[in-house]
Amino acid sequence: MIGRRLPLGTMPERPGDYMGPIFGWTGDKPAVFFLKPNARDADAPPTARAIQHVVSPPHTFRECPDGSLEIRNSLGDNHPLGSDGWHGYLDAGHVWRKV
Repeated sequence: MIGRRLPLGTMPERPGDYMGPIFGWTGDKPAVFFLKPNARDADAPPTARAIQHVVSPPHTFRECPDGSLEIRNSLGDNHPLGSDGWHGYLDAGHVWRKV
């Protein structure tokens, strides 16, 4: 899936949308907020439908020349309420890659 990077302060609406890094939501750590590619699938579990976020560290964010963002480590699918059904990466070029 090809996602889209939103302006800072704009929360994700569609699967693949992401915004950040932004400060002020998670203490002194920058955060990126996103909707995973399966967020609006008919069979998506409830945890997949919510806006999620990762912080740095432990994740790392790389600004790419095309304006996209690359996130490492992987975006896991383990939540206290169960798997959200999608585990993978956000690669350069706004590309969501499932593993």
